[in-house]
Amino acid sequence: MSCDAVASVAPTVPGLAATIWDPVVGQLVPGVGTELSKPIRGLVSFVLVLMGGALVLRLRRNYVDESINAILDSPAMAVLYGIAGYVIVAIVGLYGATTLARLSVAGGVFVRIVILISSAFVLVLTSFGFLVVGTLLTGILRNRQPALGLLIGASLSAVSWILLSPAGSIVSSLAIAAFGIGGSARVWIHSERTVETELGGR
Repeated sequence: MSCDAVASVAPTVPGLAATIWDPVVGQLVPGVGTELSKPIRGLVSFVLVLMGGALVLRLRRNYVDESINAILDSPAMAVLYGIAGYVIVAIVGLYGATTLARLSVAGGVFVRIVILISSAFVLVLTSFGFLVVGTLLTGILRNRQPALGLLIGASLSAVSWILLSPAGSIVSSLAIAAFGIGGSARVWIHSERTVETELGGR
């Protein structure tokens, strides 16, 4: 999806979000907030980030160095670009879910499938962000070590869930992860605009 397409869909986000917010988030937040103790939430977060980060290292290890280099080029803007990346993913997921719900008789089933796929993608994206931040920290002390960086990133996610409220944990986790994915998001957004500009000029 191009940046222009995202921009054209953006005004409808409140309506799209309202369509699935109550059945999804309304069930998720109480469970996260009350059914699990803080240590368990921290352990679950640690394991999920560890699994997602390990998947990234297995499939796209070079993305870690590329993202860190992009962050170092413009560290002050990393969080903003990371948030923009999350917003784009949210718009695409919400748009896809509501479109399938309207077009299909079995819309409810497809909506759940899209939400699951989108949630898995966000989990991997967030894990990647923590992996990048952890690896960046190892590079400050010595050479970059992605494996150790993954452990540090997963530990950061766990600590936030142990020390903070569910809402605070979500905000802090997204902020850290947004910084981690900000470099890659900036490169992608600007490369997307460059391709569109070149095609438009022909």
